[in-house]
Amino acid sequence: ISTMGARAFIPMALAGAVLFSIAPTTATPVSAAEPTTEAQQIIAIARKQTGDPWRYGAKGPRAFDCSGLVIYSYKKAGDLKVIGNGKVRSARAMSRYFKARGLASRSNPKPGDLVVWGRGTHIGIYIGGGQYVHAPRTGDVVKVASIYRFNGTPIAVRI
Repeated sequence: ISTMGARAFIPMALAGAVLFSIAPTTATPVSAAEPTTEAQQIIAIARKQTGDPWRYGAKGPRAFDCSGLVIYSYKKAGDLKVIGNGKVRSARAMSRYFKARGLASRSNPKPGDLVVWGRGTHIGIYIGGGQYVHAPRTGDVVKVASIYRFNGTPIAVRI
């Protein structure tokens, strides 16, 4: 420092003081509940809609039908392109869309995958542990349920 002139030292000291003052003094811990993967984000968004009413053709944010909940959740997570940019509107159309692309399976859904029943009569978002979040029917609300409650084998759409 003694070889540096006062003119060079002052700007360096000021720059250091500014950097020091804006640096965090303690590490901010990341909450374990914060979603980190795309699937976790989609699931978190869909689960936040729990209790919202079912309404035919509704796609949020205060009411949903089954495909509307899927579109809303993926769109809010920034992944609308994954499900056809919202142009594929019904559960049946989504089922056909993914089957045509070789993305449908009858086994081992992963969290964030879509689950479809009855040749596309119903769709929801798989959350793991045999559970999914969905908007069931008239008079009901968005909720988490077992994928085994429906008759038939669900088709898991790999997202």
